[in-house]
Amino acid sequence: MRAELCVVLLSLFSCWAERSCSDLEICIAKKLCDQTDDSGRGLLGTRILDRSCGRGLVCCEKLQLENFYAAEADIEYRSQRRGNPWVGTTLATTTEIAVAKHNEPEPEPESEPEDYKSCGEQKLCVPRHLCTTGTVNQDGRYVIKPRINEESNFGCRSVEICCPTSEQIEEGQSRTQQKLKEFEYRGCGYSNPKGLYYKLDGYNDSESTFAEFPWMVALMDMEGNYICGGSLIHPQMVLTSAHNVANYSEDSLLARAGDWDLNSQREPHPYQMRRIGQLHRHEEYNKLNFYNDMALLILERPFKLAPHIQPICLPSAETSRVQEDMRRAQCLATGWGHANSSAKSMEHLLKRIELPVVEHEDCQRLLRRTILGRRFRLHDSFLCAGGVEGKDTCKGDGGSPLFCTLPGQTDRYQLAGIVSWGIECAEKDFPAAYTNVAHLRDWINETVVQAGFSLSDLA
Repeated sequence: MRAELCVVLLSLFSCWAERSCSDLEICIAKKLCDQTDDSGRGLLGTRILDRSCGRGLVCCEKLQLENFYAAEADIEYRSQRRGNPWVGTTLATTTEIAVAKHNEPEPEPESEPEDYKSCGEQKLCVPRHLCTTGTVNQDGRYVIKPRINEESNFGCRSVEICCPTSEQIEEGQSRTQQKLKEFEYRGCGYSNPKGLYYKLDGYNDSESTFAEFPWMVALMDMEGNYICGGSLIHPQMVLTSAHNVANYSEDSLLARAGDWDLNSQREPHPYQMRRIGQLHRHEEYNKLNFYNDMALLILERPFKLAPHIQPICLPSAETSRVQEDMRRAQCLATGWGHANSSAKSMEHLLKRIELPVVEHEDCQRLLRRTILGRRFRLHDSFLCAGGVEGKDTCKGDGGSPLFCTLPGQTDRYQLAGIVSWGIECAEKDFPAAYTNVAHLRDWINETVVQAGFSLSDLA
């Protein structure tokens, strides 16, 4: 009798990353890929999207299947693959960066944006910071109506304004460029609570403002496709989840810092791109149950720190005091993933999600009520957050940070977790699992030293 538990996997996966089934795996319908061991292997929504099989199918280990024949799976795979528009397609979040630019010695060019679009007689859609009428208050911030329709904003994007040619400002003469020159690094973990320059009118608390969290990194492939999120912990180091980069090598990844709107190159400060020099996955990372789901990327060159590009602090090695500090802190997660499980596309603006940390035992108890079952044991390399209806990390957020305020501070943060997996998304009493950074701090220290850096260099 074959097992036919309905395992909701694909809808839980949360990072656009491509892979191929190994010789030990076959493509089958997701409901037939059943796992029963107490680690929850096969039932964890890994925040990674497998698109090698096609929509509705997953790579499943042959050993996992009870009395299921590979021939049957192959027949089902072929029948569902025909006419499946997702198979073989590229689900790119952005393709703004050409491969040729990636291969330049300086792969973070202040790239020339596409020609400004006309919005009237002698008027062009330009970034708001490049128009004198974009300034609406004394502190230099600009009001953006992000959901303005074409009629009310003359067809310009939310980060643009319809500006008369006589009122346009050269990029090098804008106030934002002066701000860039005057920047002084204060230390790790400082957010820009109201963002830089933009005062967002019409946004809600689930959306960040430009440069609000300057440690956020997007990992891209060499064609400019978004893969997953990461955290800048040093000008030359990015921390992410191992499962999101499991099928990538150093020369197939790029790190992109300082971005906010993945669909725009018109932000006040340009993002920077770096190639990866070294890729270190935790040696005890388990691809079946995602224990020790951490990877450290050493960049070929450090990012140039700026108001919108700064590292986040790391916590001390895990102790009861560190755990208590996390529970008392205000914690948030960021990412460009889906807003919820029913969303059909990723967010192009960086999300801002307030989440409570859930104690280990409480999290295990809640997860045992799910498809994971009463035998499930939550590994110490995970911490949990969320379980609040309508608020969660979701598809596309894999590798992104969960961060909490430092004790006694409100706008300075330390990295608590890395988005790893979850059961459901944004549902009450379904907390998500994050890689526990404090628990793996010793591994980070050892890897940094092995890579030839000093621990004092860390944020």
